[in-house]
Amino acid sequence: MDSRPDWLSLDAGETVVWQGAPRIRRILPTAAAATLWIVLLGFGALLAPRVAPELRVFPRLVLVVAAVVLALPAVAAVAWAYLRTTHVDYVLTDRSLYRKAGVLSTRVSRISLAAVQSTSLSKNVWGNAFDYGTIEISTAGSDGVDLRLSDLNDPDSVRSEIRGRIGGQRPTRDAAEVTRLDSTTADALHDDFRALREAATRVERGVSER
Repeated sequence: MDSRPDWLSLDAGETVVWQGAPRIRRILPTAAAATLWIVLLGFGALLAPRVAPELRVFPRLVLVVAAVVLALPAVAAVAWAYLRTTHVDYVLTDRSLYRKAGVLSTRVSRISLAAVQSTSLSKNVWGNAFDYGTIEISTAGSDGVDLRLSDLNDPDSVRSEIRGRIGGQRPTRDAAEVTRLDSTTADALHDDFRALREAATRVERGVSER
């Protein structure tokens, strides 16, 4: 997988291995609350003249317009929740993890896989039932969460992919890079250490004899 989003700027040789985004169904609670509010307003506009006779002086059209005006914030809340969700993207490369967010302006966060210290996965009751959850990424020396991938479908496989890439970024010691002393150098160091020990012994004796 080597496609590249327009907002993403990669280093030379860096390759995209996974792309994702929050599930759009995360806005359902907001949509449900807005729908209930609009329904209540509609019934209120229809039943208000019967429940409150003093409101009969207002034409029914005025009550309907008032209900529509009161419903606008709920509609705006759903629209904003939708835009915030659809304007979030996650990208995993062979070197880093990226998060892009923002409706009016774009913010891109980046974490090098080599700096990642731990990953955690959280699911609520519905997440366990429908297999979605949130992955939290922490880096070395950080006191909290540095990057959060929220409401992902199939988060277990995504976390496994991230952890596998993290393992590949850990610095390892190559046996060829370990400096070994040859016998000549080892003998010379041994003689130097022995000479230092004898000198220290002579100094100690001289001090004790005074």
